[in-house]
This record gives sequence, C-alpha cells and structure tokens, in this order.
Amino acid sequence: MFQRSPRHTLIALLACICAGPQGAAAHASPPVSLTQLEDRVRAFAPSARLAQADVTVAEQRSAALQAGSGAQLFGGAGVDNAREAVTDTLSRDYQRTQMHLGVRWPLLGTRAAQQRTVDDAQHAVEQSRLRRLQMENEAVLAVRRAYVRHLRSVERIRLADAFLRVRAEAQEQLASRHAAGVLLEADRLDLGGLFNIVQATHDSQSAARDLARAEIERLTGQPAAAVQTQEPAWPQTCLAPGAAALDRSPAVTLAQQEVDAAQQRQQHARLEGVQASISLAQSFSRDIGGPTGHSTRVGVDFSLPLQWRSQRDAALAQAQGEIDRAQALLALRRGELEAAAQQALAAYRLRDKEMAGHQHRQQAAAEALRIAQLRLNAFDGDGYSKLLTTRYALYQAAVQVVDGAERRDLAALDVLALGDGCTLAWHDAPAAPDPWAATVAALAAGTAPTSAKAVPGETGLGWYVWQGQALLDQPAQLDELPPRSHRLLLSFTAAQLQALARPDGRARWMALRAQAQARQLTLELLLGEPTWVLPHERARLLALVESLRDLPADALHLDLERSQLPAAQQRDWSRHLIDTLQAVRAAAPWPLALTTHYRELQQPGFAARVHAAGVGEVVAMLYVNNPERTATLARPLLSAAPAGLRIAVAQSIESALPAQESSFALGKARSLQRWDALAHQLAGLPGFGGVVVQSWEDYREARP
Repeated sequence: MFQRSPRHTLIALLACICAGPQGAAAHASPPVSLTQLEDRVRAFAPSARLAQADVTVAEQRSAALQAGSGAQLFGGAGVDNAREAVTDTLSRDYQRTQMHLGVRWPLLGTRAAQQRTVDDAQHAVEQSRLRRLQMENEAVLAVRRAYVRHLRSVERIRLADAFLRVRAEAQEQLASRHAAGVLLEADRLDLGGLFNIVQATHDSQSAARDLARAEIERLTGQPAAAVQTQEPAWPQTCLAPGAAALDRSPAVTLAQQEVDAAQQRQQHARLEGVQASISLAQSFSRDIGGPTGHSTRVGVDFSLPLQWRSQRDAALAQAQGEIDRAQALLALRRGELEAAAQQALAAYRLRDKEMAGHQHRQQAAAEALRIAQLRLNAFDGDGYSKLLTTRYALYQAAVQVVDGAERRDLAALDVLALGDGCTLAWHDAPAAPDPWAATVAALAAGTAPTSAKAVPGETGLGWYVWQGQALLDQPAQLDELPPRSHRLLLSFTAAQLQALARPDGRARWMALRAQAQARQLTLELLLGEPTWVLPHERARLLALVESLRDLPADALHLDLERSQLPAAQQRDWSRHLIDTLQAVRAAAPWPLALTTHYRELQQPGFAARVHAAGVGEVVAMLYVNNPERTATLARPLLSAAPAGLRIAVAQSIESALPAQESSFALGKARSLQRWDALAHQLAGLPGFGGVVVQSWEDYREARP
C-alpha cells in the first residue's frame, strides 16, 4: 500500500474496520460453494428429511418385530371349585389353586412365518434407506441445476452491465451525430434501441438469478446471502457411467432387493401351513386345606391342513411368480437406465460440441469489434454505427456462449444423475482464470472517438482521492482539477461504503458521476487493505464487493502491496494475490485494476498471471521524482507486459515523503510539468495507461 501521511493512514485503518452491525453481518456471510450447498441439501432438504423420518419409522418397526419373534414366555393361574365322584353314592367337594409358567419355541411353519415377517421388515428398512438416498440424489441434482442457472444468469447480467456501461455516452454521441446531420433519425432510434433490448435481458436475468437463489434456499433450508460463481468442471469419469455404475444406482438397487426378498420368501414357503411349537412348563397346585403338588410338562403342538401339499405347492408357485416379476422389473429398470444414459450422454456430447462453434463466433465478434474501434476515427459517421452494432454482435455472441454452457452443464447433470453419485472435488482446486475478463473489458470500453477525451498515456492524469466522501459532499472540487485530468480513484471508509450501497448514497454518487462525466472524468472505486490477499480475509473483500455491485462505476481499483504484510505472510503473496483477483473478478461487475509496487512487475510472468486473473490495468508505484529516471525504469515494464494489459505509472506529491520520491516541495505547476514530461516519454509505448498521482489531497495542499 502507499506510504501515506498519518491522517491518511488513520482513514485507511478506519476503512479496514467493520463499522457497525451491517458490516459484521456482511463479513459473516461469505459466498457459499456448490460443495457446501450439496452438504446442506443432504442434511436439510425437505424431501431428504421426510425420507429420513421414513427410515426411522421402518427401523423401529423392524426392531419391534425382531424383538417379538422367537421364544415366548407363557403362564397362568386359577382357582377350581370341584366336586369329584368317589363311588357311585359318594362324591368329594374341594377347592384347588394352581398356576403354571413356561417357555414356547416356534417350529417349522410357525418359525418360518415369524422369520418372513422379520425379513420383510428388514427389507422395508433397506428400501427406505435407498429411497432416502434417491431423495438426496434428486435434491442434490436440483441444487446443482439451480447453481448452474444462478451462475449463468450472473454471467448474462455481467455481460449486460458491461454493454450498458456506455449507454449514456452512446446516447449522447448518437444525438450529436443526428444533430450534425451524419446520422438518420431511424438509425439513431435503431441503435439506441439496442440498449433497451439489453436492459430488458438484464432485468429478466436478474429475476432468473433471484429465482435460482430462492430455489437454493428452499432446497438447503437456509438463507444463501451470496452464492459462488465458480465455473463448474464436471469430472469426465462421471460423464461416461459404465454398467457397474448404473447397477449401483438406487433404482436398480431397489429392484435387485425385490428379487432378493422374493427369493427369501420362497424359502419360507416350503413350510407354509405347518404350524408347530415346543413348550416347557412348570405347574404348581394346592388343595385348600390340603397338600401342595407340582408337575413338569414338555409338549409339542402342531397343526397341519388336510390339503397341506396342495397349499405348499400353491405357496411355492406364488413365490416363484413373485421372483419372476421382480427379475422382470430388475431387467426393465436396467434397460430404462441404460437407454436414459445413452440418450443423456449423446445429448451432453452434442451440447459440448456446440460450444466450439459458439466460442468461434465470439472470437470473430471480438475481432470485428477491435477492427471497428480502430476504424472509428477514420470513418466517424458510419464508423460509429458500425462500432455499436459490432459491440451488440459481441454481446449476442457472448450470451450464446453462456446459453450453450448452460445447456451443456444441464446435460452433464442429466448424465451424472444416472450413475451412482459423483463427488465433485474440483472446488478444492485453484480457481481458473476469469473466462469473461477480456469480453467484459471489450464491451465496457468507451465508444466515443479518442478526440472526445484526454488521451491516457499522453496528457491525461489520474488522481488517488483518499477522502472520497469530501468530494461527494463538495462536488465543486472537480473545478480545481487540472485541465488534463481524466480519471479519479475514490476511496471511502467502511461506514461510507455502507452508505453508498443505500439508495440515498447511490443518488449522491450518481449526482457526482453526472458532473464528472460532463467534465470527461471517469470515477473508479478504490479499495485498499493488504490483508485482503490472505485466504481467511478474502471473504471480507468479496462481501464488500457484493454489497456495492449495483453502484455504477467505471472500474474497481485494488491497492494491494506485499510490503504491507508481516514478513511471515509475504512469501506466498503472489499466489494469494492471484486467487484474490480471480475471486474479485468473478464477483465484480466492473473492470478490475491493481495498484502495487513496480518491483512486482519485474518478476517474470507476474504481469501475465495478473492479466489472466482478470486485471485490465496495473498501476506501478514508481516513486522517483525524476522523469528521465522514472521513464528508464518504466520502459521494460511496458515492453514485457502482455497484450491487452495497460500499465500506468503512479507518481507522488505526498508531503510526508522525501524530495527524492515526492514533488510536493516543487509545487503544483512544476509537478504538472514533470508528469507531462514523463507521459510524453512513455506515450509511444503500447499499453501505457498514463500517470496517476498520489494524491489529490496532497496536491491541493501544495504551493502553486
């Protein structure tokens, strides 16, 4: 981060502290990944919870039947009032009490019937568990579908935002060309209508995104404040399920269990109708007023239908019929699953092959836009119309790529759903570079001829404005900017950023933006905190970006420096920086820029990795108060930069820095002369982004 005066350092520290409960809530809700959503679905989806309740009921029913089978305890007690004949003329009256206690074991058909009931209950348990797995898989498939729809809606919104970013500028250019007589009214209306079409798409995709998020919340049973927008990479091994994988699917496993249960029932049917048991009992009796007696009894009971053989044969035939039916159902399920897998795999391969054509068309549209931008000044009349139509053609081609990717992903999910489940481990891998960075940058580029604005890299100046709120409160400060100024990088405290996210704050921003546009100035959001590159702090930055994504800005500028971190955390700074830039690029709707020390750009491959992560511009902190020496250090950086990456040079007028690094002691006029000299020396190099001054507040305090 820049060296700043104590006042600016205090402002930066306040910006890093979460002010108030709203900031704490934002930091507490980082974007959730698809893996996390799947875990939540398995635990909290309504269908999964219902299926788990069915499993619990089946398990308890099976446990009850298991406990009630096997040996049984029996007993009884009674009092007899009896008269017995002793002789023909003599009888004996007496009263006797008795009781008995014993154990009875079921045998043969009785035991088989009990075991059949227990087996059926256990079979019901296994079926309920498989149905629960089936419900979980269906819920996971549903949340994956919702994730894909959410991801693609966000991408369409991002493309639409980039296209609409120059709407006001384009409407102004069309009106001026119509007034100058170089554009027909019909053409003006037709070209202006392109923005209305894209705006309608933007609104519909915003609704689709919200519906997908609501579906995710319904399936997971938890609110999802933010959902990751990481590009899915479905494992190829799961996209060609073999026969073994299909046999492990819940539908086939359920049918196989039916076969196993029917075969078990056939074994029990061999003893159908033969009821038998063996019992052991001990009894005690006592005549009232007489002695006590006892007896021990071992008994065998059985019953057999007179037509037992016919009953057994019928039961065996019924069991065999059930086996045949279950096997036919198993074959049917396998056939249906194999046919569905073939159809789903063919559909996926077709959708996957279509992507090459969509991407080729997008590349052609991007090249056409590049040519139209080059020809804009040469053919100002027709050239401007051609520029707008080629921008819209690139937008349409990019949307077709998104549509094709959504169709491909949904087809892939149909294939994954037919297997035995597939764990997606791609979330643990480093995030891929933003695939839309170049397209978004091309769509967001200005449409006015280069004569309409100060040319960056020649006479244009940019300014770091660390007290952005002061400029928001006093827009008249814009009048104090030097005439060659063309961009402002505005920083705010955490509380001020929260205010900007609210309607009243957004209205004040729009008012300042309108005045800035009238002066040919761009407004960029400036966020700076070195710890944001660390993995455990990255969520705070992403939550902040998410809260501001509806704020119209010309770019998002991150001020991140290695030297501002503790020594132990500096070693992995480059890797963490790339991960952070990729995450921000995926979440932010604006072009992305980075400010860091120029020595980082001297590392081989650093500029290329930053550009691949989605950064369109790097501002190199080169605090040397000598234009010739600064130019000597900057030229190799510009020469080594990859195509498409702009490199700007940051100069200092800070009062807290020594004269070798800052021009504060020279005053405003001489500082402007030095910055113009530096810009003139570097203007011929491709990719030069101009000079950005640190800072506006120090410049205002400098002497004339």
